[in-house]
Amino acid sequence: MNFVTENITPAKAQEYLNTSMGNRPISKPTVLSYADTMKQGGWMLNGVPIVFDTEGHLLDGHHRLEAITMAGIPVKMDVCRGVTAEAFTTYDCGRRRTLGQILAMQHVKNYNNVSSIVACNDALVHTGRIYGNNSNMTGQKHCRRTNAEGYELYSRDPKGYNKATEEAVRLVNTARILKVSWIGGLIYYLTHTGGYDHDYVLTFFENICSLDDGDIQPANLLRKRILREKLNNTMLTTSQLFAYICIAWNAYVTGKELKTLRFNDKVEEYPHLILANG
Repeated sequence: MNFVTENITPAKAQEYLNTSMGNRPISKPTVLSYADTMKQGGWMLNGVPIVFDTEGHLLDGHHRLEAITMAGIPVKMDVCRGVTAEAFTTYDCGRRRTLGQILAMQHVKNYNNVSSIVACNDALVHTGRIYGNNSNMTGQKHCRRTNAEGYELYSRDPKGYNKATEEAVRLVNTARILKVSWIGGLIYYLTHTGGYDHDYVLTFFENICSLDDGDIQPANLLRKRILREKLNNTMLTTSQLFAYICIAWNAYVTGKELKTLRFNDKVEEYPHLILANG
């Protein structure tokens, strides 16, 4: 086998793709994410090569090459030639490393929760919404983040993310009303992007996760609604739950008292969180 590093142009990438004898279906969100990283100059050589067999057919690297053609710029890639065609059956069989595992390797406490909070805040920043998981952001002006992109987001403010995670874990340990990722993601988003005072935001979620009624009527109403759904074994959908959070939060910041907490997406416009900075 022969290993080299090449500066692969979009034309060369397409030439390499044309040698392929077949591949798993291309994931467009993955290609979009790779291409965006490349255009921002964030793509790094990591020792994982584009692979060709002994006949010159492309075996591995389809998504990376597709991303180069989409980005429209040359990108340096490690390239390996001379692999037996049968080796294709061994590719992509290992377990994919998660952002949480990468954070654990950096000795980050509560690494899985931190990872989910980074993703939750990222979704809020780009779409104003929380979705079921990171991949569900696809098609909502935001595509799935690579581990490198997720780690870069965390690295911008590790203290902030760690603090939001610690607070969310504490509140969930008091009462399991909302997920750690939602509480932490919303606390971080409403303070760092929304422009609210940290204690002001924290007070709202402390009322939601309290064992008794607090001073914030919309938060009390939201907690009771969530608990009622759980007791009736009729769990709210992600979309319904986030809509209720928006309604309760907006009532909190505007000083409005709610008689009931309800939302009909068939006749009402989906609510958005009111931010202090507009």
